[in-house]
Amino acid sequence: MWKETIRALQTGALAEVAVVAFFVAFLCVVGYAFTMSKRTREEIKRQPLDDAPEFFPRDDRPDADHA
Repeated sequence: MWKETIRALQTGALAEVAVVAFFVAFLCVVGYAFTMSKRTREEIKRQPLDDAPEFFPRDDRPDADHA
């Protein structure tokens, strides 16, 4: 499997290092997700997804349509 992956990328040893680095990073993220406390999970779950300011804020003035 490793050899087929490396051959498909055709970049030699650098590709193998990249695959290993990705695998290690993936395991770290999964490990972190499974070891989070319940409080942390609840805080993350409750974070709003739309709290960013509007890029083009609406103008609520009545004469704004006539500009």
